[in-house]
Amino acid sequence: MISLEKRIAVLEQGSPPADEMTIIRRIVSPGHTSEEINCLRDNNGRLWARQTVETEGELIERATLEVKRTALGVARLISG
Repeated sequence: MISLEKRIAVLEQGSPPADEMTIIRRIVSPGHTSEEINCLRDNNGRLWARQTVETEGELIERATLEVKRTALGVARLISG
C-alpha cells in the first residue's frame, strides 16, 4: 500500500503551480485621482500602513507578500 505522502506527491506532480494574483481596489475622490496610497487593508481586517521612508510601491509589495491568499492564490487589498 502506498503511503499517504507518496500519494500526495504523485497528485502534486500532476498539478501546475498556482499563479498568484493580487487585486488592489484604490478608492479615489473626484479631482484626487493621483493621490498615493498610504495604507492598505484586507478583508480580514489586517492593515498595512505606509512607513515614513517607504514608497507607495514598497508598501504595495510588502502587503502583497504578507497578505493571506485564497486556495487559488488570490489576494484582495483595499486602499483607504
